[in-house]
Amino acid sequence: MSKKEVPLREKILDTSRHLLYNDGHTALSMRGIAKEAGVSATSIYLYFDNKDHLLHTLIEESVEALSVSIEQKVDSNSGVITQFESVIRSYTDFALAHPEKYQIIYMVKSESMARYPKEKFRRARRSYELLVKIIESGVREGLMEEEDPVTAAYSIWAQLHGVISVVLNQRLDNRINREHFIEKSIQHIIEGFLVRTQVS
Repeated sequence: MSKKEVPLREKILDTSRHLLYNDGHTALSMRGIAKEAGVSATSIYLYFDNKDHLLHTLIEESVEALSVSIEQKVDSNSGVITQFESVIRSYTDFALAHPEKYQIIYMVKSESMARYPKEKFRRARRSYELLVKIIESGVREGLMEEEDPVTAAYSIWAQLHGVISVVLNQRLDNRINREHFIEKSIQHIIEGFLVRTQVS
């Protein structure tokens, strides 16, 4: 195999991810994937039992990539506030650098495919749980005042997703500079949370 040749499983996943990102879940078919990838439809079934299995794999690999990216940038030896900011910035960096992987995590509704396995769902929450633990540490150290770290972390996740969605879906007001919008939004999320939870 030449250095430039992509393994078949990876080629199928890359093609599926691109088609899903551009055309949506309902338009995705095993036959269409095979045609786009230049392989036989039967070759896909060597790696994936069906469309749901393929979708689960795409989501799982995207979530894993996001989690690893965040974990690599969060220094456990640094202060809580620094860790808190690192999670938010690394989440944003990953989404903007890998839009197809990021969007796929959220774009397929659960009712559109077989139920996502519970054990995979627990693994999918890894980076979110990291944020929860950081907030809990902040509370213990008296740096944050938050009665419900789980809800707080989910709220922050939702705010970040909203900012990123505006950018990736090209919904940003054309009078606003993209980089400035992203940076100001991150600052507002971080500072807003810290000011709100600051112990007087």
